[in-house]
Amino acid sequence: MINFNKIILLSKQIAASLLKDEKVESLEPLDLFSQEEKDNILKRLTDNTEIESRLQSKIEIDKKKDWESLKSKLHVPKKTYYWQYATAASIALIVALTFLLNNNDDDYTEPVLVDTKIEIGTDKAVLTLADGTTVLLDSTNVYQGKNVKGNGKEVIYEIAEQNIDELEFNYLTVPRGGQYHVKLSDGTEVWLNSESQLKYPVSFIRGNPREVELVYGEAYFEVSKSSKHNGDAFTLKTNAQSLTVLGTIFNVKAYKDETEIITTLVEGSVSVSNTINEVILKPKQQSKLTQANNDFEIATVEVEDYISWHRGVFSFANKPLKDIMKVLSRWYDVGILIANEDMENIAFTGVLNKQQSIENILEIIKSTNNMNYKIENEYIIIE
Repeated sequence: MINFNKIILLSKQIAASLLKDEKVESLEPLDLFSQEEKDNILKRLTDNTEIESRLQSKIEIDKKKDWESLKSKLHVPKKTYYWQYATAASIALIVALTFLLNNNDDDYTEPVLVDTKIEIGTDKAVLTLADGTTVLLDSTNVYQGKNVKGNGKEVIYEIAEQNIDELEFNYLTVPRGGQYHVKLSDGTEVWLNSESQLKYPVSFIRGNPREVELVYGEAYFEVSKSSKHNGDAFTLKTNAQSLTVLGTIFNVKAYKDETEIITTLVEGSVSVSNTINEVILKPKQQSKLTQANNDFEIATVEVEDYISWHRGVFSFANKPLKDIMKVLSRWYDVGILIANEDMENIAFTGVLNKQQSIENILEIIKSTNNMNYKIENEYIIIE
């Protein structure tokens, strides 16, 4: 019989490679599988068709019972939410359930997959120029304008030191089911999440703060240092707060349908303020502004849980189901209804690739919780 601890070790090796965005080239000898079995595991872990089939086959498994058994063997403390271990545990779940709990292929009939027409999000945006002209940016459109060019993944402004008297603003709007990257004229890079809009000048005025506005949504910033721009600070405004930085990396989440503005600092320092209060954030700190009382809450967080989206990963650390469904709704551009209110605060921990179907995501979450769902007319209902 296969030793479960070796399966966990194997899963962690695979997870380590995946977390570094590295191809899983080989497996260390563990005296666990033959070389043929190892090759087969790698194929099944990285093949989309195999993943789809494997997740569907778990319908016949008592998921709640088997998940509780798996958790008891992982020996992970309840208060430990490190996303690296969450990923390893997720992969361990797939490996263990596939090879230990579902190894009787003779009695298995592969289910028929239903085409729900819910598409995975893509790189797309609408660029609005200073004169009101709109340009669609996606994989089929290449744009070339004055001092700016766009391709299927990003829009890039020519880096220039110009003496200008008046600012001209562009807007980059990312719809639901989209994401996009923009490089501003000062070299600052911004990744916009689904359902987000950024307002920014085509060129900045030397000697003035470099000011941009996150009109709504979520964005990850890597700000060009002020030392490269004669000391000009970088300022980001949202509807209820302002951030001032000299050069740093941070993430801001300020959606129109949410009551909190969340700022997460990766490196450097930022001053976060509104009309009443001001706080200074240090790396790995997060401010949460509740618009109802205009007060900042400061906490130390696992930064990766809040920034991994811009690298193509959903990272959920003990996240309530209602919050997870908001994220999925925006990325897959699908309506989601939690019909059973008791499910809203059920927590899930895991790291998931954004480039997989919504069905795969839901099945993984379902594997760790007593959750049922159905898809009707491009609408997901959680029961």
